[in-house]
Amino acid sequence: MSIEIRLAKIEDAAGMAVVMVDTFFAAHRAQIPEGQWQKRREKWTYADSERGWRASLGEIDAGRNTQDWMYVAVTDEGEVVGVAIGSPAELDLLPNADQVGLIYVRSTCQGQGIGRRLVQAVAAQQEKLGRQALIISTLETNAPARRFYEALGGRVVGTHETEDYGFKESQVVYGWADICVLTISEV
Repeated sequence: MSIEIRLAKIEDAAGMAVVMVDTFFAAHRAQIPEGQWQKRREKWTYADSERGWRASLGEIDAGRNTQDWMYVAVTDEGEVVGVAIGSPAELDLLPNADQVGLIYVRSTCQGQGIGRRLVQAVAAQQEKLGRQALIISTLETNAPARRFYEALGGRVVGTHETEDYGFKESQVVYGWADICVLTISEV
């Protein structure tokens, strides 16, 4: 299967929603408290996620959001199998850094280099914008993601706490002081 990594379009919103919702629930079931997982499950639907993606992509298309960029991984048949968001860093842990705000790859497509290519696409965009470093946060309990970021050369540069549906989450922040180690000429 051939995978194209490209900037997301509004018409990708439904596919992005399915990837995001399904992958979140598959990945985080044992990583977050059951009550938090259940609240998410009750409140977060494909339709809700699609509306959010459409709104965000619409803001980008209209030029009202020039800070974020969204990438998708798409099969030859047009199916969205991965999504990543790049944006200005919310945490000041590395100088001149942006962040990967999220990255999800459909469970059946993991281990094929798609996640790496999505991170590379975000890093390449950052490099074009003159940024030099990259950070990404993940749940402290998310061992697979942590191994993935470490395999890409990420180093722990900090920790912080977030909140989701009233539940506190401990996050580990990985960083690359020089995004050149992530970028490639073609993504």
